[in-house]
Amino acid sequence: MRIPQWFVLAWVIFFSALGIVGAVFTYGFVRDRAAELDSVLELPDPPQVGRPSGGERAPTATPQPSAGDETPTPFGGVTPTPEEETSPETPAPVGAAGAAQPAAYAPWDDPRRVSVLLLGIDQRAGEQGTFPTDTIILFSLDPVGNTAAILSIPRDLWVEYPGLGRFGRINGANIVGDEISYPGGGGPAYAVRTVEKELGLKIQFYVLINFEVFTKLIDAIGPVEVCPPEPIHDDHYPDGSYGYITIHFDAGCQELDAERLLQYARTRHQDSDIGRAARQQEVILAVRKKILSTGGVTSLLPQAAALWESVQDNVRTNLTFENMVRLALRAEQIPSENIRQGQISFGEVYESTTEDGEQVLVPIASDIRLLIEDLFRPPDTPAAQAQ
Repeated sequence: MRIPQWFVLAWVIFFSALGIVGAVFTYGFVRDRAAELDSVLELPDPPQVGRPSGGERAPTATPQPSAGDETPTPFGGVTPTPEEETSPETPAPVGAAGAAQPAAYAPWDDPRRVSVLLLGIDQRAGEQGTFPTDTIILFSLDPVGNTAAILSIPRDLWVEYPGLGRFGRINGANIVGDEISYPGGGGPAYAVRTVEKELGLKIQFYVLINFEVFTKLIDAIGPVEVCPPEPIHDDHYPDGSYGYITIHFDAGCQELDAERLLQYARTRHQDSDIGRAARQQEVILAVRKKILSTGGVTSLLPQAAALWESVQDNVRTNLTFENMVRLALRAEQIPSENIRQGQISFGEVYESTTEDGEQVLVPIASDIRLLIEDLFRPPDTPAAQAQ
């Protein structure tokens, strides 16, 4: 059956929303840190989001993964080196506008698990450079089990940068990857490699975004309902100009417009980054529900082409247009109750201080593996049946 073009565009936007919403979550760290320092941060040089830079980079050696750098996965096999990653499953990075639009698509039909790493950066209008990925969310789909998993990874996780023999926060991998011109996509590809090595997983795709398109998306689909379990009051919320405002949310379900939804997902002073991560996932699923609703999709259709064009300019991804559509068509078939949520938190990490006095989170590998195995378990396991 021939799929109408409006349907294709609508579901492309739905799948992109999983990554786009991550833009909300990146708004905090750099803004908060800058406000706390009461100074303007100097930002690195390009590349910019949306189009990998063609400019010169520092003459830094590119890490070449060795046999010892291969990462066994819980599901068999090893994570490939950059040279091995040039397969039909992992196409070379392209701008989201790069592919033509065939008349029809079939849903994703590969039975193997497929994972997408959503990377969010804080890049405001007029700013250029490469940025830390202060939101890192893994979205994984199991076509056979008809399940999906969402895993939030803390930005302060202390990891070894693959092939470099040095350590740093996981949110710095994007900067490092761009600096060394890492094969297969620079910063985002190196961030994927870093997460793969740390978690022991295979990740086929990445989507790196900034927050510019978030308000456009929410304005297009209309208010989104969230349900804070208790009141949220933050009198130290950054106003975007290195000052502060006070924000408040009552407990209970409520519909929020773009600005308020941004504040809801971004606030962290009342609780912590852990609480914010839970709100991030709530917003992702709330936006998904809104777009899947008949009214949301219908209201989006007249603006679909223009909105998709704006998304392209704020995305770096190795997903082709066709794969994005096919994954979106497959993702819509997963019931909400089959989407499992998790985050790497204090059950899987412990706090520590580096020699430079930085507060970081040190991973506990065995506990992280247990968390992932629980998120990725097949639907017919005893653990699933007990729910």
